[in-house]
Amino acid sequence: MASSLVRGKYVVCGGEGGGDSRVIEDGAVYQRDGEIVEVGTYQDVRSRYDPDEEIGSSDFMVVPGLVNAHHHVGLTPFQLGALDAPLESWIIARWALRDVDPYLDTLYCAMQMIESGITTVMHNHMMARLPAGEGLYESASRIVQAYDDSGMRVAFSLSHRDQNHLVYENDESFLAGLPSDLSRDVRSYLNARPISLEDYLTVCAELFDRSRSDRTRIFISPHNVHWCSDEMLRAMKEFAVRRGTGVHIHLQETAYQKMYGARHWGKSPLAHLADLDFLGPDVSCAHGVWLTDSDIGILAETGTAVCHNPSSNLRLKSGVAPLNAMLERGVTVAIGIDEAGINDDNDILQEMRLAQKLHRVPGVASASPTSHDILHMATAQGAKVTFFDGEIGRLAPGMRADMVLIGLEGISEPFLHPDTDIVDALVYRGKGSDVDTVIVNGEVLLRGGELTKLDKAAILGRFKESLAQPMSQREIARGELSRRLLPYVQRFFEGWPLEHGAPHYYYNSREL
Repeated sequence: MASSLVRGKYVVCGGEGGGDSRVIEDGAVYQRDGEIVEVGTYQDVRSRYDPDEEIGSSDFMVVPGLVNAHHHVGLTPFQLGALDAPLESWIIARWALRDVDPYLDTLYCAMQMIESGITTVMHNHMMARLPAGEGLYESASRIVQAYDDSGMRVAFSLSHRDQNHLVYENDESFLAGLPSDLSRDVRSYLNARPISLEDYLTVCAELFDRSRSDRTRIFISPHNVHWCSDEMLRAMKEFAVRRGTGVHIHLQETAYQKMYGARHWGKSPLAHLADLDFLGPDVSCAHGVWLTDSDIGILAETGTAVCHNPSSNLRLKSGVAPLNAMLERGVTVAIGIDEAGINDDNDILQEMRLAQKLHRVPGVASASPTSHDILHMATAQGAKVTFFDGEIGRLAPGMRADMVLIGLEGISEPFLHPDTDIVDALVYRGKGSDVDTVIVNGEVLLRGGELTKLDKAAILGRFKESLAQPMSQREIARGELSRRLLPYVQRFFEGWPLEHGAPHYYYNSREL
């Protein structure tokens, strides 16, 4: 592997939560064989080394590779025909989506992510999207292979569940209230491709043994607390401890999920996980919108992390996560796009900006996340939850050479006050279209805005061709079943009046 000197008008070594970030003006990073050897001023570093290649110039800023800490698929549900809706009905509406080749789909999202400066992703694969005739291991390994072909780092997990597949109650109880023909058809659909816990763990073990690499981590993933029996949760946690890997789980994404905890355990889902001795630094929770003050204390005490997904939470009417309270208590929080950003794309810089603006609550003395907090969440904190901590997330000697060059023209033209903090400028104005060069482990994946390892036109051509085929009978039948079932799911949750407690944030008032 070659050596290179990466230069920028600003080298941002990493976000430091709450405060300043180390920024070197007219700086450079020297890497050899994928490892950062030195970071300093361009003149000092250039005088000590003779790199094989010099990348960048004073027209760029250099930042650590960005981390998308919660993600699912490439082609978004909106593109495939499912409009945004509350999560509980949206899940059923997704039954109508087209079957998509997992390898091509992953290459598609990898291209988008690389183009926006993402070097590492937490990819959580939902097994409901398995193509016809393909086994679980084959589908999962093709996704991992796609990331390997792209050059990105990935923390990959298969999600699994064993209960409450339709609404937040026992499947048989809900099916018993449906018309007999609909109950029969839904039961047949649910039982079509059952995967036992034993089979699931066997596949995860095979992935762990065969697919791990310097750029790939294999996690385990119970889908959500209310979707998994205590037996399943304990088995998955035990697997993670035995294998020394991470656990990724959805948590309290919606008000209904919080209410489920109160109805079934007399406490929040997170508190129930604490009772099971499930939590810890090896666990990351996606969303956490409906966390209580007590929950945030549990997170801080156990070292359990949260992956914040502001776009998804808004699009699916889930709410606004209490980020300010989590940061105040020292909870590890990373940022994820969750398959579709606010613009239905994978622009991590826009997700970072939304994460900052969404939490600027009213009041001259109110706390809100700084640009340095946001960069820290998208780099070092993302590295921690993906189990690449100590390898990526900062630009420092001994770290892996994952970095992004972002053009300054789009950020600073036609004028930017010279006293403006460059990290503020990045979070306030940066866009994926400003990303010029992406480097992972010293290897250039994007140069001048062009992918180097992937043939974008060819991949898009293959993808379009596969999706241009007529819908299969399997897809048509699944879509019709979804449309028949949705009114009953809607009616079920309409019977759960939303609880109205004191909010974490005070945005407006309807009374004097």
